[in-house]
Amino acid sequence: MGVALRRQRDGKLRRYWYGEYREADGQRKVVNVGEWRGTAPPSLLGAGDEPIGDAEFEKSREEAEATLNAFAEDARRKGRVEHLAERLIESKTGSAPEYVRLADLLDRWLDGGEYSVGYKGQCRAIMESFVAFMGRRNPKAVCLYQVRPSDAKAFSDSIRASMSPSTYNAYIGILRPAFDSGLPSGVPNPFRTAKRSKRKTKAAGSDASVHRKPFTAEELRRIIQIANETEFMGGLITAAACTGMRRGDVCSLKWADVDLAGGYVTAKANKTGEPIEVPIFAPLLAVLEENNGNGSDYVFPEAARMLAENPDGLTYRFKAIVARALDTEPGEAPPDIVPAAEIEAEGADAIRENIRDRGRRDRMLDALQRYCGGASIRQIEKATGRPRSTVSADLHAVETMIGKPFMRSARGTSIKAAIARVTREDRKQGQRAASVRDWHALRTTFVTMALSSGVPMELIRRLTGIQTVDIVLENYFRPGRNTFRAALAGALPDVLTGDKPKMLKPADELAALAGKVAAGAATEKEKKRLRVLAVKV
Repeated sequence: MGVALRRQRDGKLRRYWYGEYREADGQRKVVNVGEWRGTAPPSLLGAGDEPIGDAEFEKSREEAEATLNAFAEDARRKGRVEHLAERLIESKTGSAPEYVRLADLLDRWLDGGEYSVGYKGQCRAIMESFVAFMGRRNPKAVCLYQVRPSDAKAFSDSIRASMSPSTYNAYIGILRPAFDSGLPSGVPNPFRTAKRSKRKTKAAGSDASVHRKPFTAEELRRIIQIANETEFMGGLITAAACTGMRRGDVCSLKWADVDLAGGYVTAKANKTGEPIEVPIFAPLLAVLEENNGNGSDYVFPEAARMLAENPDGLTYRFKAIVARALDTEPGEAPPDIVPAAEIEAEGADAIRENIRDRGRRDRMLDALQRYCGGASIRQIEKATGRPRSTVSADLHAVETMIGKPFMRSARGTSIKAAIARVTREDRKQGQRAASVRDWHALRTTFVTMALSSGVPMELIRRLTGIQTVDIVLENYFRPGRNTFRAALAGALPDVLTGDKPKMLKPADELAALAGKVAAGAATEKEKKRLRVLAVKV
């Protein structure tokens, strides 16, 4: 067992000693065991056959070998302890313990169960967030039993501080039983000490929740117009807007649920199992007829596939379309990318100067050297076993230190900034920003427009599959002031409103007239005006 130097792609010697040892399970490990110092042997420098360097160089070699021996001894000791623990567990339970990897926790938890698409997506988001957190906090933890109570507490505290109590409870409510099912018998669950948050009673006139914001008719028209420029998002967004269905329901809509002859979509909500019954009007009919005969059981087969494989991609695409349609601020131009090889020395110096923790410093230096040597983030992840999120975070940290962007990704800062401006809203008390203009905002829009136009509550529940009136009013009916004013003006008699108020926008007048028609109080002149406005708006 010895240490050796390695070369970069350009042939220059790397600044570190590397050593190789084997874990107790026989797995080969290559580790960085410290910088070399002094003058390397001429043979390494291409100037002779002498294998010995100067005194400082040989001293650094001895230090590196001592560090490597410590790694190897630690691995042997760990192997002996784990072997004894395995024998103890096997003697008590009659079977050898199974060690579940953190990376496999999601598959292990969902294996064999029948879960909704929404629940699977929630589990994926929560567990990927935890795995990424562990990659930053305790990258040596590979299996569930290696997660310390302090790790679980730190993660729980970070979620509690940045998210709402209900979201925090959802995280704990999934991670706790998932660890219970994956940990070996006798190993304590680190999430068992995490307490669930209690909902605070709202003070009079206060509401800490941030709700989705409905789109106006004009905003919705612009969104659909831009969406129609893409391959499949146009029809998908039109269907979601015209039905008020959740993202998962509209993406997984099947032809068996569509009655083109009868003019109805009849399905069950994946989340609640409640029936959904929506009439097919002209915009939705055009989309359905265009997709009819696609050779699939699904109306939108590509969306159904993406929902199963990459649901976050659907969300990003939708938000990007919303940002393009509604952003009124000019985006920033993407920064010029500096070739990674040109900043390697500067980046390494910045890491040594700013990062005091040796483990993190060595990890960042290793990631930087690999990246500057031409390796991608995926390749570094595969070679080192470190999570991709950790590698990416380390490299971004170097960019911040030196003030030069060098990562070779498509740096879409302008669209990301636009998405943040348009689709997110800051919360109070330091919680992370809330998503207010996502797919679910289309559902809010549908309910708000329907109620504002006088559609009875029972029909709203029948259309959307929402179980109670309270849920509709608390979460989905979010009229803006103009819409609220217009709806009242259309429904109330003149004795309360006076002369017909002067509307600020044609859309407001349209909403008022629609309210009168729904109430049966519209004159023929007002009905004619409604038809004219409907064409314009």
